[in-house]
Parts: sequence; structure tokens; C-alpha cells
Amino acid sequence: MVFKAEGVGKQYGERWIFRSLSFQVETGTVLALTGRNGSGKSTLLKCISGLLPLTEGSVEREEPIGFAGLDLALYPTLSGREHLKLFGAVDPDKELEAVSLLHAADLVTSGYSTGMRARLKLALALSQNPKLLILDEPTAALDVEGRKIVENLIAKHRENGAVILATNVQEDLGYATHELNLG
Repeated sequence: MVFKAEGVGKQYGERWIFRSLSFQVETGTVLALTGRNGSGKSTLLKCISGLLPLTEGSVEREEPIGFAGLDLALYPTLSGREHLKLFGAVDPDKELEAVSLLHAADLVTSGYSTGMRARLKLALALSQNPKLLILDEPTAALDVEGRKIVENLIAKHRENGAVILATNVQEDLGYATHELNLG
């Protein structure tokens, strides 16, 4: 078991975003969270990763966890290589090469395109060799080459770990071994 959720729920004010969710993710699994905009996919991913507290329920997860999401902020005055060093990557160039960003390793991220920033976030998520890789809209803002990189990273990560991704992109659902629809 890489991840287990028991009766998890998240509430903002009086509104429950999701409630009473229980599921488990095993090695080799790619779980796709689907649902309409506002159904709680991104919020659930943040709760799973520990970025947001749950209102109810509990999670068990193997550490470390890798998280990549569109709304994660980067330091605009740091380069890609500096980001990876800051977050403890043993071999930043290897991570940058894995996402085809080695050519921009020393450029500050304020000069990166949206797709380049998305690739760097993938590199950061992979930098700790996580058992559980959590991806929020993993192919958004990526070109054809970037989408292929995501496909290869997911396939490779499944060999020794698991992936949870949130998406409404039909092509991304092709990576999934299981699906959980939040409505």
C-alpha cells in the first residue's frame, strides 16, 4: 500500500467540498481523479499531499511524496537548477534532463514560459524519488513533447510507486488504471 484514505473530507465554511471518501492506492496504480470544475479534485490532492489539512478522516502514505500542480509558486529570481538544489535534489541536472529543461537550467524562472514552469514543477516533484507522485492537471500548458514527457514519467514511476492525478483531459485518462469521480 502506497496510500490509504479513510473517510476523508474537506469543508470550507459551511460547504463540504468532499466528504466520506475512502480509497487505497497500491504500487503500480495510476488513480485519476475526475469531476466537474469545483468538485474538489485539486483540493483533495493538496490534502493527500499534506499541503492542506483535512476536516475529517485520515490518510496513510509512504514518504516521500512528489507533488506538481499548476498553482504551486516558483521563486521568480531563482534558476531551475537553484530550485532543485533548494529542495534537496541530489542531481539537479538529471532531473532537468528528465523534463527536457537542461538547456534552461541557469535561467531564472521569471523568464520561463508557462510550459517550462510546468516542466520544472514536474522535476521538483520527482527530485526526492517519491513513492507517491501527485499530479494536478499534469499536461495543462504542455506542448506535444511535454505531454510525451509526462506519459513517460508516469509509466516509469508506476514500476516502483504509484501516481494520483487530477484531470478532465480525455488523453490523460489513458494513463489511469483506476478512476475516482468526484462529481
